[in-house]
Amino acid sequence: MWRKMAIVCAIATMACGAPGAAQGDERARVDRACEGAHLIAVDEAARRRAIKVIRCLVNRERALHNVRKLRGSKRLRRAAARHSAAMVSRGYFGHRTPQGDDVRQRARRTGYVRPQRSALLGETLAWGSGPLASPAELVASFMSSTPHRRTMLSSRYRDLGIGLALGAPTPVVDAAATLTLNFGRRD
Repeated sequence: MWRKMAIVCAIATMACGAPGAAQGDERARVDRACEGAHLIAVDEAARRRAIKVIRCLVNRERALHNVRKLRGSKRLRRAAARHSAAMVSRGYFGHRTPQGDDVRQRARRTGYVRPQRSALLGETLAWGSGPLASPAELVASFMSSTPHRRTMLSSRYRDLGIGLALGAPTPVVDAAATLTLNFGRRD
């Protein structure tokens, strides 16, 4: 049984398998490391908790691959949160807004990118509904996609901003979440 989860970067969509017996052991292991990894955010308190779990999962993946953990950035978080909220409220899904703004322009508006200073930026996007809206499934979707995995595990990044909006950029029946991860490094 296959379900689709929207995910954009170098690919438009990918299929995710339904959890099976082998994934049950992995689910228990992830739950112990990042408690709440399989919960679906349906209100503001759960959304805030899911953001903490996503940070745990991202840094756990980096640790498993011997890559330094990322520190939180309020400015990147603000850029990511605004982008996720805009995608849900305006019904689009992509790295560029309908006006053409990209991650660099969004990070510049928050002050993360400073004039006459260099900054390295990366972004991954995903949305899921029902069981695919859990932090574990959203992060797993990135790890299953070569370009997203490369971004998540890049040692060049030091900072992380997580934007999680309740809902999807398209009408869905189940609870849904739209995720933007902004990665950065400033010199």
